[in-house]
Amino acid sequence: MSILITVIIALVLLGLALYAVQRSPIPSPVNWLIQLLLIVVAIVFIGNRAGFF
Repeated sequence: MSILITVIIALVLLGLALYAVQRSPIPSPVNWLIQLLLIVVAIVFIGNRAGFF
């Protein structure tokens, strides 16, 4: 149950971070790279907490 709560919190924070990056005045290619990096970090974090890595 605690892993489910952790995953939900991580996904909500990821969504807020992606929204903030999308709204910031950063050029498009850099914006895309930052969003990709945030998604990879979230996947690694969730996988690490779930015991996959």
